[in-house]
Amino acid sequence: MQVAFRTDASRTIGSGHVARCLTLAEGLRESGARVTFIARPHPGNLNELLRSRGFEVAELGAPQPTAPRGGPAHAHWIGADWRDDACETRAAIGRLGARPDWLIVDHYGLDERWEAELRGETAALLAVDDLADRRHDCDLLLDQNLFENAATRYAGRLPERCTAMLGPRYALLQPVYAQLHERVAPRAGPVRRACIYFGTADVHGMTRMALLALLDLSVGELEIDVVADGADDAAALRACVAGRGNVRFHSRLPTLAHLLADADLAVGAAGATSWERLCLGVPSLVITLAENQRPVAAALAAKGLAQWLGHYDQVSLSGLREALARRVAAGADTMSSAAGLALVDGAGVRRVRAALMVSAQTPLIARAAAAGDEALLLEWANDPVTRRYSFDQAIIPPEQHHRWLKERLGAGRNCLLLIIETEDGVALATARFDRLGADWRINYSVAAQHRRKGLGPRVLEVALASLARTYPEAAFVWGRVMAANEPSHRVFRRLGFEVASEGGGAVEYRRAL
Repeated sequence: MQVAFRTDASRTIGSGHVARCLTLAEGLRESGARVTFIARPHPGNLNELLRSRGFEVAELGAPQPTAPRGGPAHAHWIGADWRDDACETRAAIGRLGARPDWLIVDHYGLDERWEAELRGETAALLAVDDLADRRHDCDLLLDQNLFENAATRYAGRLPERCTAMLGPRYALLQPVYAQLHERVAPRAGPVRRACIYFGTADVHGMTRMALLALLDLSVGELEIDVVADGADDAAALRACVAGRGNVRFHSRLPTLAHLLADADLAVGAAGATSWERLCLGVPSLVITLAENQRPVAAALAAKGLAQWLGHYDQVSLSGLREALARRVAAGADTMSSAAGLALVDGAGVRRVRAALMVSAQTPLIARAAAAGDEALLLEWANDPVTRRYSFDQAIIPPEQHHRWLKERLGAGRNCLLLIIETEDGVALATARFDRLGADWRINYSVAAQHRRKGLGPRVLEVALASLARTYPEAAFVWGRVMAANEPSHRVFRRLGFEVASEGGGAVEYRRAL
């Protein structure tokens, strides 16, 4: 598989876009993909970092001051007119020697116009976004953030064929986060260690403010880790705490994971690091540095996942000191820590990689569904396509789904509810068998991002094999399909099911197990 990324870093843009693309790129390369980055050499770019990680970087022309003519609010971040950027990107792709299977674009300055221009240069296109402030022309959209209006914020901004992967379960975190996630526990007891990190573009001096506020608490036993990559006055900060053995400065770390795993409290912005903190259960105080961080911070605060102190221009040293004093005096926020661990498991790269790379030849396995699959099963059940081809097309309320799942899991030998997943644990589909005397009735669905890949027959084969192993005495399997659901008709026919009856807008299939 050939994959090309179009993304940038700079002192204005920050490093987050390139950092998360790099994490995904390493996951794709691990599975055999050839990956190339296409980037403009803005001041503060990370092109040499990408090369040091073994990736080819096709550099576009030097950035030029532009006066954007319409388009996205961040169009000036491109460093060129979008048409010129599209032309340069097309030329860079042409030099790769092979048409990419996927072009992945992660750039606030680029929108559907640019994407449409590059359509002919790639088999498929993934857009990574956080803002939902512009239209896209893509096959997949990834927004890893938490928003109160997640289900509707891209309404009217995506083509009908596009599948959206929304929320922190798709957060692009380094593999070490998933590993540590299994080992850390919700924080409890006194706050012994704090971590300060405001990213690589801390132009407002929040690193300094947070450090001074913590030092003012006069908590002699509190250990403080400061990651000062973005602080303009990092050298001065080091000097002002010289001799304090409880303060450690860090820079250019390959990962924050180990610092966060050891922390009882974090202070930082509401950017991509939010998901790293939640994955490792670190209670946090956040100060937003950019407008796009405000809705994320609001959603985190509303769900008790972080304490939002306000925007950078609303937070004073005394206010931050008071908030930290209250937090340290109260001890670790166990509820917030546990909620974060439950929300983000660190497997986002595996899920996105599967969306890009899974095919009909991918080995699949079946496992029994569990209570922990509730949110995923509800998401799949309420998918618009699933509802369209269901005999009851009403949206399923969460409380109704909760009762249903509890009944199904407690039905013993009368129900077999399965999750079909890849060998590395990415769930792709579900299948349910309900007992009909000596026979069984099957219902199944495939996750939206894995449709149109020819997976249906393989999913049913794996599910039927699991039923045969579990209940070898089973006689026949029945399936009822809406007459308009042609994809499911093809799957049943391919697997040897015969039409038992037709009528009422449905077809009844039957096959011996």
